[in-house]
Amino acid sequence: MGHIRESIHVDAPIEQVWELGANCDRYTEWQTGIVEVKGCTGPMDRVGATYSAVYKAMGRRLEVTVEVTRAEKPRFIENKLTVPGGGHGTSLQMAEPAGGGTDLTLTFDYELPGGFVGGMADKLFMERAIERDIRHGNDNFKALCEAEAKVPA
Repeated sequence: MGHIRESIHVDAPIEQVWELGANCDRYTEWQTGIVEVKGCTGPMDRVGATYSAVYKAMGRRLEVTVEVTRAEKPRFIENKLTVPGGGHGTSLQMAEPAGGGTDLTLTFDYELPGGFVGGMADKLFMERAIERDIRHGNDNFKALCEAEAKVPA
């Protein structure tokens, strides 16, 4: 099973960070690899909300189903992810006000489909690729939040 943990500081208020993070219509703007979001049932900050994210990875399209399993606005959200073929994961996003902005921590635990072969692929190259995509997505999210924080509503 893979485990990734990344933290960033965003120079934007926690409420604004939460609102952008809960808007699945905007995920393609900052989440690396997502080419399409389908079936969004509304803001992703309430238990039971779902969507499907279509990723392009290794030249193939991969549809991941995401469901919110816990949410405590504006500080904590847990998502369950399922992938065709038996892959699954859990992501936890925690937000805390800090220094006039927001500290965000993402923890992602996952298991690729394919049993032993999937586990080997994860250790050989997938974990680093997933970690790189998460880090890049966090950087994109930070930039988007900070750009919008400077624009009066």
